[in-house]
Formats: sequence, C-alpha cells, structure tokens
Amino acid sequence: MKLHLALGISSGDVVAFVGAGGKSSAILTVAGELMEADMTVLVAPTTKMLLKEAEKVGPLVTSEDLGELRTKAEETLSGGASGVAVGSGLLSKNRIAGVEPAWISSLAPLADVVLVEADGSRRRPIKGTADYEPAIPDSATLVVGTGNISAFGMPVDDEHVHRPELFSKLTGIGPGQSITARAFALALAEGSLDRIPEKARPAVLITGVEPGRSMSNASVVTRELWRMGVKKVVLTSLPHEAPGRFWIP
Repeated sequence: MKLHLALGISSGDVVAFVGAGGKSSAILTVAGELMEADMTVLVAPTTKMLLKEAEKVGPLVTSEDLGELRTKAEETLSGGASGVAVGSGLLSKNRIAGVEPAWISSLAPLADVVLVEADGSRRRPIKGTADYEPAIPDSATLVVGTGNISAFGMPVDDEHVHRPELFSKLTGIGPGQSITARAFALALAEGSLDRIPEKARPAVLITGVEPGRSMSNASVVTRELWRMGVKKVVLTSLPHEAPGRFWIP
C-alpha cells in the first residue's frame, strides 16, 4: 500500500502535516511516492524544517519575498525537477525557516501536490498544542495529525510529550501519569486537528506501529478517534522502517 493512497492524497491537494512523531518521515515518503507516479511536488514548512530533510525532496529555493520565491520554484520545476523544497531563508546551517501560511495559496498552482510541515514537536512522539499552533494554511485541503504510538502508556513528562503542561490541560492526564488511548486520541482530534480550515479533510497517521503490542495499542487509539469523529486513520511503521508499511484499520 502507498501512503498517499491510504491518506487519500491526489492531484490538487494541499496537505498540512501537524502533530508529532513522524511528520517529516511521512512528508518524505509521500513526496517520493508522488514523484515516482510522475507528479510534481512542492514541500514547504510554515514553521521550520531540517535542511537535510528538505534537500531529499529536490532542490531548495529560499527567499523572504513571495514573488521571488514563486519565480525560483517555478523555474526549478519547469527545468525538469519533480520536486522542490521552499523556505523563507536559513535559520542555521541545519534548518530552513518556514514561509507564511498565507503564501501557500500562491505557491500551490506550481505543483501537482503541496506538502506542508505545519507544526513542531522537538522530536517527541506526541504533543500538547499551544493556542498559536499549528500554522496551517487556509488553502489546506487535507490536514494529517501525526502521533507515535510509542507514547502510549508512557508518563506525561518532557521526555515523551512536547508541551506536557498543555497536554495535561487538554486530556486531564497529570504529570507523571500514563498516557491512555483516550488521551492520545484527544491530543490529535482536539489538539492538532482542532482548528483546521472548514473545507479541509481531517486524517490521523499513527506512526511507529508494528504487528504485535503496538498494533493492538494503535487499534485501541483508532477506536477512540472514530468516536471523536476522525474517520480516516492510517497506521504505519514509519519512521523506523524506510520504506514503511501501512495499514488501514
């Protein structure tokens, strides 16, 4: 199974990945699949992104001016590249700065599919979402909330949760207490996916899943998500396997 098919991604989509625990791996996987299918892809963070990950998509172009950035990206794709990564500049030798969410609607017509990294999690498997997060463009047609099943059953602390105090406020699971299936699902359904554009389709990608205990745990979380109204849920072995395996419960 291909991840882009499991998530329902097709030509014309602007897909924002939010949450924690595997956004970049999912973006790179989807980008690779789409380019293999002879589709063009534009990848853009609206927060920040590791340079080494952006460069796996294709050439990187940056500018603090939308018009200049659009021209550079268009020239890159028309020059034969199947994928291009864009940013507003370099934050350091290792990270690129994101673009304004409002810029995505202008960049979207350049490629068949636009993939947006719209959230940060400091490499934690799950997160609490602040009021100003995530940075989803209004032009998004699909928003994918991600979370790594390794957080299931773990204590609410800085090691396992990005912004644990916000996670606790939303879920009612206090510091040091174990993350339940309902809390995991709430962090996605009412945290990461709480403020998506009206016309955008919601989906959840649960990462770190393997046959066995983690699959069983992910299935329990999936049922909680269904009860909360999130009907599109995909399970994957990403980011531990490349290419990953994918399941639709």
